[in-house]
Amino acid sequence: MDQTTFNEIVQQFKETEDNKKQALKMNALMIKQKEQKFLYSFKKTQSLSDVRSLSKTILTIFLGVLIRRSDEGKYPKISEETYIYPIIKGTVVLKNQENIEKLEKIQIKHLLTHTIGYEDVLLMRQDIEDMEGKDFINYLINYPIVYEPGQYYLYSNAGFYLLSVVLEEFLQEDLLSVMSRELFNPLGIETFKWEKYGPYIAGATRLWLLPEDLMKFGELLLNDGKIEGKELLTKDWLEKMLTLRIRTEENDRPNRLLRRYGYGYGTWLTKDAIFFGRGTDGQFLVVIPEKEAIILTLAQQSDMTPIENILDAVIKEEL
Repeated sequence: MDQTTFNEIVQQFKETEDNKKQALKMNALMIKQKEQKFLYSFKKTQSLSDVRSLSKTILTIFLGVLIRRSDEGKYPKISEETYIYPIIKGTVVLKNQENIEKLEKIQIKHLLTHTIGYEDVLLMRQDIEDMEGKDFINYLINYPIVYEPGQYYLYSNAGFYLLSVVLEEFLQEDLLSVMSRELFNPLGIETFKWEKYGPYIAGATRLWLLPEDLMKFGELLLNDGKIEGKELLTKDWLEKMLTLRIRTEENDRPNRLLRRYGYGYGTWLTKDAIFFGRGTDGQFLVVIPEKEAIILTLAQQSDMTPIENILDAVIKEEL
């Protein structure tokens, strides 16, 4: 990758149209390969972008950092095997007593893999538009859990919002303050915003970052959890994030490199040793270890197919 090649890729984004024959609504493109780093802002002034479901990947990274720090004795012991109901029992109002048997079986790993047991997609725009944020936690706790935890995969925002609730109640401290101290500050991230649903951060979405700071999470994943040679995330947790937990054949496009073949912990996996975070309207953080490269896009583009097509071509032909 060199500046000329990067400029050509930028031009391709500028010239491509979506399914409505309109120009792509891009915010930023950034590519890092080895020691080379290139950034282009499609807007006159660079500002924070809502990274949408990339928030899930970042919250998963934080959990790994928290587990490492708990192993070191700074916090009480926590792991992906931790049961969630004892932690949140005192802060919820359980009216649907039929849920209690399954609630008591839910572990953090089920939140990370969208396998709580709901049969409906929850906490998306359409089902919460008339609801106040303070009611979200009781809404989830009382919504029918149909399947045994761990047995049924259904992608939604429910698990990662629950994770933010669990972590804040576990720590008994403002979660964003802990995240700043243990994750954002070590990465040199000073400017960000994570919106709240009621008293808890949204978890699954609504994190706002600059592209340069989003890239730091990609670098952390590419560099075996290290930042400037110092371990922030253990290699063991990174391997857990990238272990195939769920096959997602319905999203698998055989001829595409950047495809959602499976899901690990908060991370999409492909068949080609490429892994990525993906958010609605064109948010991508793609890590290609074989080519020592990271690509990110930030956008407001409802038709994401053109972005995926360009990224696929860049991975195949330009890196």
